[in-house]
Amino acid sequence: MKYLALLSFAFVFVFSSCNKYSEGPNFSLLTKKARVVNDWTLDSYTKDGTELYDSGYEENLSIEKDGTYSMTRITPNLGQLHSVSSHGTWEFDNSKTSISFLEEGSINGVTYEILMLKNKSLKLRQTDFNNSNYDWTFYAN
Repeated sequence: MKYLALLSFAFVFVFSSCNKYSEGPNFSLLTKKARVVNDWTLDSYTKDGTELYDSGYEENLSIEKDGTYSMTRITPNLGQLHSVSSHGTWEFDNSKTSISFLEEGSINGVTYEILMLKNKSLKLRQTDFNNSNYDWTFYAN
């Protein structure tokens, strides 16, 4: 019984301390790839904690298992909706703490730090040259 209690304690300690993402989850039975592959809708967009998301703005991101993605942004412009789409490839870095998107026809990709990767929610961060943090929070459709 003593060994079972010790084993349980060790299990909880190991899995609660191996979180790669600052906002969780601590443990998941799904792989990181299984969690990121989804159809995502933008829920929040902030710069240094200040909300920039406009209710007339819509962004959908579809990340596929085969390493491709597609993204659509819909923004209001002078009373009309303007849509921009892109597609390309995506990949994790070696530690799976960042994700990079390379738009087809481009030579420079965009890399985001993964702050949270859950089955139904995703939070990404990009830091610019002025050390401003841009955070995108998505939910799964």
